[in-house]
Amino acid sequence: MSNISIEDKVKIASGFLLSSPPGEVNDVFNDVRMLVNNDEGLQDGILQALEQYNTEQHISVTPPGLDYEVIVSKYGKVGEDRYLDPRSKQTFKFDHMRLTASELEEYTEEKSLESLRAAVEKECAVYVNDHFPSGVCTVHCTDNEITVAVVDNKYNPNNFWNGRWLASWKYDTQSNELKGTTKVSVHYYEDGNVQLNAEKNFESQIAKKDDEGQIAKLLVKEISSYDKKYHSAMNESYGDLAENTFKGLRRALPMTRNKMDWNKILNYKIGNELSQK
Repeated sequence: MSNISIEDKVKIASGFLLSSPPGEVNDVFNDVRMLVNNDEGLQDGILQALEQYNTEQHISVTPPGLDYEVIVSKYGKVGEDRYLDPRSKQTFKFDHMRLTASELEEYTEEKSLESLRAAVEKECAVYVNDHFPSGVCTVHCTDNEITVAVVDNKYNPNNFWNGRWLASWKYDTQSNELKGTTKVSVHYYEDGNVQLNAEKNFESQIAKKDDEGQIAKLLVKEISSYDKKYHSAMNESYGDLAENTFKGLRRALPMTRNKMDWNKILNYKIGNELSQK
């Protein structure tokens, strides 16, 4: 790669980083660092890719002084490297290279949908805690929209696999439309390299309600119903893959359509050939 410019090397390295499996971005970064062989040029050019990866993959962090995790996403960005924790109404600086939070500041901007956001957050927290072993959810709001970010990671490098379930939901308070995208990523790499990357979109119409608590319950009910259907569909799909598709790839009988009689192996041509060696 000696004849490739540092800009092109960084561009290639950024592509590798954005394709990193769950929990392995640091390993990929260390590998591309050796390939680029220019730390200054790499760090200057790679930060944008790291920010994109961290926000798209819903990387979570526990800001100093808080006892819960906050998802770093595009919905909570309020400035350069600063993100909002809507629950505590504070912003924090996030280091996309080291994945650390610092410099908490009060956030004073008022949101017209804050009370609805808080109601959705309460319902969503209960749902995520009940259904995701290590789940994190963060709920933001704009002038007419509620956004819900969910992530659950399972890292098991000792057994050579890592996985992530993440989802983004948007509720438009004007049209009462709920839209969501769920992504599932799994990487298994013992004696090989097998990846699953699945993505599913969902749309629904929420019944119009005046009570914010009822709206929050309806939203989370729709999300829960969709998650169950998607989870069940994936189980059925990959169960069928194991039971039928893989079996179809394996020949049940030799081309002669006769089973091998291992007690008469020498009667077969290959047996004679082996016995002579």
